[in-house]
Amino acid sequence: MGGKLFNKLRANFEQVCQELPDTRRPGHNLRYAVADFIKCAFAVFFFQHQSLLDFQRQMKERLGRNSLETVFGVSEIPADTQIRTVLDQTEPEHLSPLFNAALRTADETGLLEKYRVLDGGVLLALDGVWYHSSENIHCERCLHMTKDDVTTYYHVALAGAIVKPGDTSVLPVMAEMIANGDGDKKQDCELTAAKRWLNRHGQEYSWLKPALKDKTHKWLTETVKNSEQGEWTKREWNGRHHLVYTCRWVNGVPIRYTEDEEQALKVNWFEMSIWNEEKKKRTFYNSWI
Repeated sequence: MGGKLFNKLRANFEQVCQELPDTRRPGHNLRYAVADFIKCAFAVFFFQHQSLLDFQRQMKERLGRNSLETVFGVSEIPADTQIRTVLDQTEPEHLSPLFNAALRTADETGLLEKYRVLDGGVLLALDGVWYHSSENIHCERCLHMTKDDVTTYYHVALAGAIVKPGDTSVLPVMAEMIANGDGDKKQDCELTAAKRWLNRHGQEYSWLKPALKDKTHKWLTETVKNSEQGEWTKREWNGRHHLVYTCRWVNGVPIRYTEDEEQALKVNWFEMSIWNEEKKKRTFYNSWI
């Protein structure tokens, strides 16, 4: 990563941190800025050091400065418990603008160009990721499952990233927490979280022209079946088999039902299948929005 790109990303990070709300009550220890708590937490992952904050304090004592100051502009390093307390009160959604700002920067510097596929769009993958699991430690928002009379409590996030086939580097988008809420009778799940993500961030990331799999959207799938579809077919010999490629698409389809159709997010639907004439069967099928 070049210095110019890093400085731009750091500036985006600094701006979002400075705009975070301070949830601490008046009269409590307000010596540290809220931004410093977020920067210190992020630095643990950025520098990949398991005892980062203690390491930085020792560096400060030896050299008179540390990389938290020089790289992230941290004024003072809070204690670990203070960082956890403040982070627990910070809603993840407050950090959402940072992801889109980073993607805008990637686009401005040309980094995003290599991820452009499907007529200038991008492929956006969403998947659930466990980040906590315990049989003893749990909270009211934990998901849980019981097997052989043993209950496991866990936290999951629906993580998203812009991906490109054959490339192991990805560009993350804002995640959606999968967690039980107050009074919920049914556990939260990836499908429900995906719907929330689309409603919250669909317009925010629309400039990317992202494609996502659509198999879980029953309303969308039914609408597509009853719509006039564009179609393209090609037959070719790959050296061993005759393959027939068929693509179908419908543009401007409401992703979900609403009484006012104009309020629904409009998406473009696309599917592709490959038929092997020698094997007399379909060897590939997928659909995206």
